[in-house]
Amino acid sequence: MQSFETVAIVGAGWTGRQIAGQMLTHGLNVLLCDPNPPALAASKAWILENLQPFSTQGYWPSCTAEQIESQLRLMELPGLLASSQKLENIELVLESVPEQAALKRRLLKQLSEAFPAETILASNSSYFVPSTFSKHLRYPQRYAHFHFHVPIWKATVVDVAAAPETDPKTLERLSQLAHKIGQTPIVQTVENSGYIFNAMLKTVLQSALQLHERGIADPACIDLAWTKATGMPVGPFGIMDQIGLDIMLQTMSNARFVEGDHVWLPLMALVEPLVAAGHLGVKTGQGFFSYPRQSH
Repeated sequence: MQSFETVAIVGAGWTGRQIAGQMLTHGLNVLLCDPNPPALAASKAWILENLQPFSTQGYWPSCTAEQIESQLRLMELPGLLASSQKLENIELVLESVPEQAALKRRLLKQLSEAFPAETILASNSSYFVPSTFSKHLRYPQRYAHFHFHVPIWKATVVDVAAAPETDPKTLERLSQLAHKIGQTPIVQTVENSGYIFNAMLKTVLQSALQLHERGIADPACIDLAWTKATGMPVGPFGIMDQIGLDIMLQTMSNARFVEGDHVWLPLMALVEPLVAAGHLGVKTGQGFFSYPRQSH
């Protein structure tokens, strides 16, 4: 079965740049696309800045800036859609845009119509099940979810989840790619919102937010109880800061339509002021907690 050599990643945000760095340092060619040129430049700078520290810490294979320069290509999103017929050498197109159903559905439909049937199409969605989008796509048999967990260089696990139409060969190829880039694939053929880990994590994070909302304890105290009792280095609010509070708010908004306003609106009210102030967590240096200004 053909090994992946070239991947297009659509979305140069916090997660997209991590995926790109993981793939580049494991030898793949990456076309990183985004409608926002500053996001592309920031992603490239982040990858180059972390080459040495992540290699020293054993997270990424040793790789030079020159190698990255030769393997990484940046492109604005309209250019990808306009020229995709000339990019048949791309074996996988992975979207990693914000967790908004309408945005993902529109983009994935455009990508499915632009790329030939041989190109695998995948989503990094953390919440939606694959059939949310597969029914709108051309060649749905080549579509699956390929969901990474942040921070990608530490978590090293990726969900490989099938839609009802997904060809088993699509899952096999994505699993092989996961191994190639130092990740462990968790293959799922029965759809479940949040896959496996996120489905469990949702309960923990929701409970932590409810304790805070009821005035039982503040985030620092809740995280202290969690880390002391479990021995884990990070508690629920620290995990939310790692995920990104903007992503948390999007996910909570999606859950609200399934489980009701009465469950999620009070909890969203704890996160919304932080997001409005630009305090998105680790990636901005401030969320529920403050973080040293560092590249990683």
